[in-house]
Amino acid sequence: MADITGVITQVTDDSYNDKDFKVVTLGTGQVLKVKQGREGVLMAKWGLLKEGVAMTFKMQDFVKPDGVKIPFVFDIVAVAGELQPAVKAEQPEDPNQDEIDKTKGESTLPPPNPQAVGMFTKEIGDMIRTKYLVPIWGEEAGAELIKWYRGQGLSITRIPFDGNKLPKFGVGKEG
Repeated sequence: MADITGVITQVTDDSYNDKDFKVVTLGTGQVLKVKQGREGVLMAKWGLLKEGVAMTFKMQDFVKPDGVKIPFVFDIVAVAGELQPAVKAEQPEDPNQDEIDKTKGESTLPPPNPQAVGMFTKEIGDMIRTKYLVPIWGEEAGAELIKWYRGQGLSITRIPFDGNKLPKFGVGKEG
């Protein structure tokens, strides 16, 4: 079964036999049911299902004893920067947009590939553990990368912690 990618236009709650699930409508009009998943794996991702968000719905077939295949959502993955919302008002571009972007300090680059972020996070962790971070990146960049690495860990684990009481690294000692 092919995966389905689209922009979510509507999310509603529903239930069947006392089991809750989400009904997701895509910009194409296609309707998908996102159930709880084995051991609640999909239910833990229901927070990703929001209007205007581009998602890939990983599909599999359930094969009934009589051989009939019924497609179902096996997993959901957010799509980063690949799709535009289904309805977007056209706005005339300001001829000074480049200057405006520079003054805001915002990057006009597309967001990084999630796999690249994951690989880089692992590499930074390896460099911290082996004490090569500062020799490779320098003291100032090394200290910033350690802060970023900690932030990545806290955002992935969703630990509600502001980072104020983390130990201070003596830059140059941790590597």
